[in-house]
Amino acid sequence: MNRHLLPLLLACALAGCQSSPTPKAPESADTDLTAAATQPYPTVRYLDLKLGPGGALPHNPYVLRLREGRKELVFCGTNHLEDRTQIHHPLYTELAREFRRFRPEVGVNEGGDLSKKHYASRDFAVFIDGEIGLLKVMGDSARIDVVNGDMPDSAEYQLLTRLYPVGEVLAYIVTERLMWGCASGFRKGTLAQTYDWFADKYLVRKGFPLAANQRSFAFFQTEYAKLVGRPFDLTTLEPTNPFKPNSRFQDIGRASKEIRDQHLIGTIDKLLGRYDRVFVVFGGWHLLTCEPGLREVLKRRGANPRSTTSTGTVPGM
Repeated sequence: MNRHLLPLLLACALAGCQSSPTPKAPESADTDLTAAATQPYPTVRYLDLKLGPGGALPHNPYVLRLREGRKELVFCGTNHLEDRTQIHHPLYTELAREFRRFRPEVGVNEGGDLSKKHYASRDFAVFIDGEIGLLKVMGDSARIDVVNGDMPDSAEYQLLTRLYPVGEVLAYIVTERLMWGCASGFRKGTLAQTYDWFADKYLVRKGFPLAANQRSFAFFQTEYAKLVGRPFDLTTLEPTNPFKPNSRFQDIGRASKEIRDQHLIGTIDKLLGRYDRVFVVFGGWHLLTCEPGLREVLKRRGANPRSTTSTGTVPGM
């Protein structure tokens, strides 16, 4: 990875990759995030995280509670459950308990914009979208906004393909976001047809810079084999493990997560300029890596509780 280029790209992610303005955006502005966008927030390296077997958290959910002056943040880091039928798993019970205790003014979710999504019931939300769905149901019940903490896919693709060749980024993204689901039996149909659907709906339409001759399943297989060093095979799929050093495949994964981490902290920073109590439900690895930046944000926002968000909008609102 080009470490000299990464801070510049992260600055772009913070300063220029926000959602389009909406009527709910505050009109006033401060200068805090102008400085933050030129120097990425401090984070912990993924290779330095201390976790249990398989990347397990010390507890699921693993909860970070921060308070400075009037500003409060509760960040519930989770190990995502693979079995969505466990709708009454203790993870969901504890998340609901934290939400009720904290009485947040705004929530932050992983995985995209949920503003137009509505669920028929709590159990249906958990079955369909796990803890993300639960947070949205709780937010709707409390009549608070739930904001997307993830950056737009197009922005992530743009930044990653400045660091690595398009084919290498393609090999990683498709493995992480499609092939592991296929290996687990979550998707039906032939693999090539599923890939074509994914390439169209979730890559090209969301801004992945693929030329016409790079959109085939065969191109992905070739790029995967070059990057991983063996032919593509669902039964021996390369794990997306950010804790494995000396692997270019994992370097791309770490870069993706670092970019998303910076965007997440920037989103929380902006929200704390507008609200006093922010509740986050996100993957637990992100909590552990983002903690130094979050503490820095709370300290600054707590010392200046009347500050408002920077120019533009709070992402996802």
